[in-house]
Amino acid sequence: MYFSERFQIEYAAEFDWFDPILENDTLLFVDPFLVFADTDADWHQAYGEMMEYFQSAFELLASSQLKPQHQYFKRTLSLMEFPEPSEFRLGFASKNSEGSGSGPGLAKKVVEAMSQAIRRGMVDIEHFEELGILVSGINKDRISDITCNLLKPRLIKYTQDICHTFDVPMQVRKIRHSHYDEARSRWMDAEHLVPVDPETDKPILLTPKRFLRELPTLSSDSWGDFLDTSLRDDLNIKISQVMKKDEIIALARTHPDAVRRWIQYMQERGSSAYDVDSDPMLHVNWQRLARQAVDDSPIEKKPHISNVEDLLSFAHTAIEHFRTWVEKKGGWRVFWRDVRELKAIPEPNMQLLFLGVLERYCEQAGVRLDREVETGRGPVDFTFTSAGDIRVLLEMKKLTHGEFWHGIRTQTPIYMESQDVKHAIFLAIRDSTTKPMRARWIKLDQEAAAASEANLCTIEVARIDIMPKESASNS
Repeated sequence: MYFSERFQIEYAAEFDWFDPILENDTLLFVDPFLVFADTDADWHQAYGEMMEYFQSAFELLASSQLKPQHQYFKRTLSLMEFPEPSEFRLGFASKNSEGSGSGPGLAKKVVEAMSQAIRRGMVDIEHFEELGILVSGINKDRISDITCNLLKPRLIKYTQDICHTFDVPMQVRKIRHSHYDEARSRWMDAEHLVPVDPETDKPILLTPKRFLRELPTLSSDSWGDFLDTSLRDDLNIKISQVMKKDEIIALARTHPDAVRRWIQYMQERGSSAYDVDSDPMLHVNWQRLARQAVDDSPIEKKPHISNVEDLLSFAHTAIEHFRTWVEKKGGWRVFWRDVRELKAIPEPNMQLLFLGVLERYCEQAGVRLDREVETGRGPVDFTFTSAGDIRVLLEMKKLTHGEFWHGIRTQTPIYMESQDVKHAIFLAIRDSTTKPMRARWIKLDQEAAAASEANLCTIEVARIDIMPKESASNS
């Protein structure tokens, strides 16, 4: 459920704030560069305060002579601890909005990056994101976490203002890392009046949607692209078609001046937020589309499930209804971010849409559907569970996936063995009609039968074709 739905707000695209899904984190990130570039004076000032915080920590670390036992080094470590800001429902957590935590481990990574910069002769930093180009492990999720933590006092007020505008009720809740104690020079937990999800009793904080991106503007990825297009001859280096992050980091450490020139270039070029409302990658609207799919292709009769065969039959019925919506009712369109270029949305986002649809069918049937269940040998995509712990596993892969055959021949049987499950469905999503992919599509049943026989189990096949369909008038 979206924030707007929970509090009965009729959401409109002109709203400034991002409307989060409350049960699942959305795979978008707060980009500090967009805060820096914002024309609103308050937000621009907020970015300046963030950089003052980092600059003072940078100078404190330099005063420690980079000795881990020095009190200034230890103080810098404590200043760089940023807990997972789960109140925003953003980032990598795929099964729920709890997050994975980012305290002391993140602090060590940030201080390592700052130390690398100091060793290279840098006496200040222009954007704290450049630290992520000096040390691996400071990824887009961590950059977003740091930004949300440092902006949390302002974002609490921002959320309160929105709640006042839309008459959203608020309650007093303790928010982690929400008050900076100047006297103690440390972040403290504090109580604030905030909206609370009545289903989970957890606080909710909102962000301006114009600060959200899939990747930070200043990231190792964009630095690598800049190297490839602008600095190849200047640095007299050979850059491969696909550079590994370790190689990008090594170049950044060796050429700090080039990093600064890249930052200047990015400041002049500018950046743009992810278009939340058109949502070309289906990060946000999958839940709304899932409801539409269930409404368009409902299961009329509640099934009776008393054994694994019944559960397997129900799973196939639910998949068939989803397939009908995709192939015959225009649902295939949402699987493509660019239909003309045949560029599909990421497989995890396809799985989110599938989850949203199948969850509703499962609720009607009294079946539990779990995503990314840990098997001990890795996470299986989906698990159907009914009364008496009857279970069926489902593995979902795009036809063009590089490990497609590995998925049905090896991966699925391993998951089944780990979970002591004898029945599974391998769901293939057709996203190509090239000759090799046509052969793969046809060969599926044969491979499933061979894997079943070899592993003394039952792996059945389901197919959904998301390839663009001609209109009836052109068929």
